[in-house]
Amino acid sequence: MSEQRRVCIAGAGLMGSLLAWRLARQGFQVEVYEAAAEDQPASAAHTAAAMVAPYSERSLAHPEVFALGLQSLQLWPQLLPELHANSGIAVHYGQSGSLVVAHPADQAELAQFAQDLRQGGLWNPADDGRENEAAIQRLNQARLQDLEPALNPQLAEGFWLRHEAWVDNRALLPALHQAARSFGARFYFSTALNDFPPYAAIKLDCRGLGAKSALPQLRGVRGEVLWIESQEVQISRPIRLLHPRYHLYLVPKGRHRYVLGATEIESEDRSPVSVRSALEMLSALYCLSPALAEARILNFDVNLRPALADHRPQILAQDDGVLSINGLFRHGYLLAPALLQRLQQQHGLALGLEPAPTGQSAPSKSIPSQAIAFGGEACA
Repeated sequence: MSEQRRVCIAGAGLMGSLLAWRLARQGFQVEVYEAAAEDQPASAAHTAAAMVAPYSERSLAHPEVFALGLQSLQLWPQLLPELHANSGIAVHYGQSGSLVVAHPADQAELAQFAQDLRQGGLWNPADDGRENEAAIQRLNQARLQDLEPALNPQLAEGFWLRHEAWVDNRALLPALHQAARSFGARFYFSTALNDFPPYAAIKLDCRGLGAKSALPQLRGVRGEVLWIESQEVQISRPIRLLHPRYHLYLVPKGRHRYVLGATEIESEDRSPVSVRSALEMLSALYCLSPALAEARILNFDVNLRPALADHRPQILAQDDGVLSINGLFRHGYLLAPALLQRLQQQHGLALGLEPAPTGQSAPSKSIPSQAIAFGGEACA
């Protein structure tokens, strides 16, 4: 093996695992070092709800995040069938869009969301109620119930963001590791990497908050999620609930499981979920669907998202030859495929991707059904 084909990656979260798979697939000799144990994943990618929701985030995130998110909506349907073929693991990718709603007392939040969409040129009220392919449509209570009958009927209106998607991250990360290994990649778990080996021609730092010593401007932002199980309630797409203090989101994860995320706290505290946060999340569940009062709590989870001051991702070529990819914040699944494309085009990494999509159009192709099941089962 030529020395020029040796790659060392620090971090086996989403970005590091994607790069390990794509580079090993192209014939590189890949080594991945991860501080956490394989059976105890600690990356933000493991905890995340894993939405690919650029339209929902448009009013909150930097315009670059929105543009990269639109690219990722086109790239995930390219990547996941290839991953299925390489790993033998089918990863569910939901493509039925998402809904944005608000409690009757918080209709001002929905009105502000509508104004932001309209000012950004993303929504035309003339499209409402038509049977068309508009990326965004405002729905009345009847249309909301048509799409999601389990929703609280008190939710009088909302928006359908038709092209947004979500990924089963708990299946995706093991699939990436399996696919990379099938091409000879080696993973060293429970092994923190402080210095890259001199023999590596390509050195990639994807450690997230673990890279803080090399990126002192990096900070952790605490996020908390709640996992539940409900045999009675069937919700088929992510639901985002607007609130004056926070935005909450409920994401289906298959097999009657859902993850609810809400909190964004400027703290690097990893302690368990607070009573206040738990009450807010449980209250949001009841607001979305009173029948979820009978859901079973599986667990609360906490993690830190790696963020830079402007909440934009950063690809940084460091003086020691290390290429650092960091600052994905809470947008990992929204940004990662587009960052692969950027790494290929602007930094010369041979990742075997198709040419980058142009413009900011909606996704143009879907994933074949055999590539989107949970281990062969349809998503519940």
